[in-house]
Amino acid sequence: MKLNNTVTIFGGGSWGTAVAKNIAENGYRINLWVREKEVAKSIEKYSVNKVFLPGIKLPSSISATTTLGGELFKSRILIFSIPTQFIRSSLEFMKPFIRKDSILINTSKGIEQSSMNSIFGIFQEVLPGIKNKYITMSGPSFAYDVANNLPTSVTLASYNQSLVLKVMPIFDNKTFKTYLSKDVIGVELGGSLKNIISIGAGIVDGIGGSESTKAAFITRGLNEVRNLSRILGAKDITFLGLSGVGDLMLTAYGKQSRNRNLGIKLGKGMKVKEILSSSKTVAEGYYSSKAAYELTKKFKVSSPVIESIYKILYKNSSTQNIIKSLSKNDLITDI
Repeated sequence: MKLNNTVTIFGGGSWGTAVAKNIAENGYRINLWVREKEVAKSIEKYSVNKVFLPGIKLPSSISATTTLGGELFKSRILIFSIPTQFIRSSLEFMKPFIRKDSILINTSKGIEQSSMNSIFGIFQEVLPGIKNKYITMSGPSFAYDVANNLPTSVTLASYNQSLVLKVMPIFDNKTFKTYLSKDVIGVELGGSLKNIISIGAGIVDGIGGSESTKAAFITRGLNEVRNLSRILGAKDITFLGLSGVGDLMLTAYGKQSRNRNLGIKLGKGMKVKEILSSSKTVAEGYYSSKAAYELTKKFKVSSPVIESIYKILYKNSSTQNIIKSLSKNDLITDI
């Protein structure tokens, strides 16, 4: 399989731009599709995404456009960094342009609210038969860290391991390292569900909870994530890796974490709508929490931590209920 020297990336947020920079520095030309005209103008004129990744100089080999047409699909490598709730509609529009030999790489994290589907599930429904052409990326990786060439490791998961081995050199360099996994479901769920727990961790910080309380909350939350994910077909060992506990640690403690910062603001008394409307970026955990809560009810999984976060976000429940959720677990044994 030969790969051409041009890669197309859909999504010009902070993460999509950071991925573009990393690949461009490996010697590839990048077609970066963005929604916002001001983003395209900023990249084309100044080689900086002043809206979502200010202060980071981008290689001249990155070309930005707002036109979603056939030219973008000449590359065999199509990378998707689109917010989860917009992936389905975007794929429906792109479907006529996507070639049969295209390699589809997802770098987003989340669960679709309307269907409770993982991102792979969305791709399968819109583009049947893509199982062996699909790769998903997840792991502890802040956009600014990657853009500043700080050592970062992530997981690439696919049902087609030989495909991953051919694609890895596009990403890998001295500061960005990829690892392989066959557990597409587990890798995607780990990257999605940890955002929910991270909102809760931020709430604990925001209300002035102790580090001990926060550690207990995160640990109980991870146990709920594992229990739900096993039912959905994930491998338990995946949650000990980069896309599991690794990503959870970063998002629950990192200052750059959108989801943790959403939780901190909630804990300090701000309202959800006020927080969401004041930010240009998306905290995916907000949307995933509703889907995850409905999944726990569908499969009858006891999940007091996930339930407490959902009720705070959608039912105006008190943030103090985060602490109370730790005493609601009905398991006798430790995890």
